[in-house]
Amino acid sequence: MGPEEKLFRQHYKSLCHFAWKFVGESSVAEDLVQEAFIAFFKEKQRMDESENFVRNYLYTAVRFSCLKYIRHEKVKEKYWSQVGFTEEDEHSVELSMIHTEVINEVYRIIQEMPAACQQIFKMGYLEGLSNLEITERLQISVNTVKTQKQRGMKMLLDKLHPEFLPFVIFLLK
Repeated sequence: MGPEEKLFRQHYKSLCHFAWKFVGESSVAEDLVQEAFIAFFKEKQRMDESENFVRNYLYTAVRFSCLKYIRHEKVKEKYWSQVGFTEEDEHSVELSMIHTEVINEVYRIIQEMPAACQQIFKMGYLEGLSNLEITERLQISVNTVKTQKQRGMKMLLDKLHPEFLPFVIFLLK
């Protein structure tokens, strides 16, 4: 048994336990410990090889790797919570893809509407403004707002792919 293998066997289990206390997953802990050993063996010729130095170096490297891993996981977790689903949630991913397709289709159809109809449709259905709020902002009658919203909805329903209809009804509620 060579000196590197002896060193590995001597410290591996205790370092894995140490890392596991930080990250809570044995496979991740083992990976981080193995990376620390690889880094040590690459730089070994430039280091003091005393028992205390080696042990301190390995524990410090593993601790640093664990903290870096935890920070990375927190960033990933924050991102996934902001977008509203987790990596493992395939159903949510599929719904998000469908939602994106429906929104793109709706915006494509809105772009084809006449300018006044387009503006009122966006304000009423996409921004969620009431008919009264639209009349106040645009200085037009309530009947004009209602007519333009109905006209826009008719254009949307006429041009929309039928399979998107349930999603649009849900989105525009």
